[in-house]
Amino acid sequence: MKKVLLSAYACSPIRGSEPGNGWSWATTLAQSGFEVWCITNIEDQQATTDECNRLNLKNLHFVFVNISGRLDEYLLNTDSKTIYLHYYLWRQRASKVAKNLHDIHHFDVAHHVTFGSLQQGTFLWKLNDVKIVFGPVGGGQKALPQFKEYFGSSWKFEILRDVVSRVSLVFSSELGNTLRKADVVLVTNSDTQEMVRKTKLLKEDKLHFIIDNAVPKRMEQNVYVNREDKQKLRLLWVGRMLPRKGLKLVFHALSLVDKSVDYSLTIVGGGEQFHLVEDWIREYGLDMSRFNILGQVAFEQVIKSYQDADAFIFCSLRDSCPAQLNEAMAYGLPIITLDIHGSSLSVPENCGIKVKPLSAGQTANKIAEAIGKFHDNPEFRKSCSENAFQYAKQNTWKNKVSHVTERFY
Repeated sequence: MKKVLLSAYACSPIRGSEPGNGWSWATTLAQSGFEVWCITNIEDQQATTDECNRLNLKNLHFVFVNISGRLDEYLLNTDSKTIYLHYYLWRQRASKVAKNLHDIHHFDVAHHVTFGSLQQGTFLWKLNDVKIVFGPVGGGQKALPQFKEYFGSSWKFEILRDVVSRVSLVFSSELGNTLRKADVVLVTNSDTQEMVRKTKLLKEDKLHFIIDNAVPKRMEQNVYVNREDKQKLRLLWVGRMLPRKGLKLVFHALSLVDKSVDYSLTIVGGGEQFHLVEDWIREYGLDMSRFNILGQVAFEQVIKSYQDADAFIFCSLRDSCPAQLNEAMAYGLPIITLDIHGSSLSVPENCGIKVKPLSAGQTANKIAEAIGKFHDNPEFRKSCSENAFQYAKQNTWKNKVSHVTERFY
């Protein structure tokens, strides 16, 4: 039985997105027969321990790394920019833990999965006599300048991010050492693939492409449900309310929807822009009664929202590979998204409508037309729904982990 050291800073059985990805990597590797030690943070320590015990995975060992003093309490907040400082400090401590574990267990593979950011590299490069797998990671994608109005004052952070990203490619010792030492680098979109190539630090045969998420395990047994054709199109948006998630663009598009289209939109998620949602609805002259704003809710409520919707709309302006697209397709929801970055790769052509980015106004208008098409053409919507569900049934963590381990472990 091969021994695997997994670096999964974000890892939780009770959250989606990256924490859900980290949890899926850890549990699926263990269920596939590997002896796994997973290094993670302390955010959901009790829930993780309880669920691991419930699954009775004797070959899965979690190592919860905290940072000194009360910094976990002050900095460990995924809805705040303090999370980046926490991750930096956590890596310093986790690298020492990893070295000690390797001295004891002599791992066959050291695999970094979360956070999935190319620019920050991984501390696993410090380990010797072990195969190092880095990724899947994103980070190469950039927000398009024609969408800066949807970022508001946060656009300056996008510019700063781009500068830091380019500087990191040249001066980051952590990234440089990662690329020099890694046996395999997995990237989740073509933007990141090109960024790795520009460094000229990695041989081409070590660079591989793979989408970084799959259908959550709890959704793998979903049964397809035919939704009744109703007059009202029930749209759903799920995500953290960050400028790059593009919720304001969705409101702009809804303001351009033909008056004959009867729709509602349920919005699930919290975050730094949550307090702006009602202001945006008023800004675009929309009818407040069409919107059901749930905020941050338990994952069970998120699932119910998927079940109650007719279509999923998520027009992220910069994203490596949005996990909620897979979640939505697992419930047979046809998708409206932008044809950029990870969204483009995550949604097959026959599973919805992918809007090519044009000017801000033209893009919003094309999204509005997509909403109208889903409303006016239930047969087309049903076809996309069936295709989405069938795609999701194949996009499982078992298949993804098997693909990676058979090729790269």
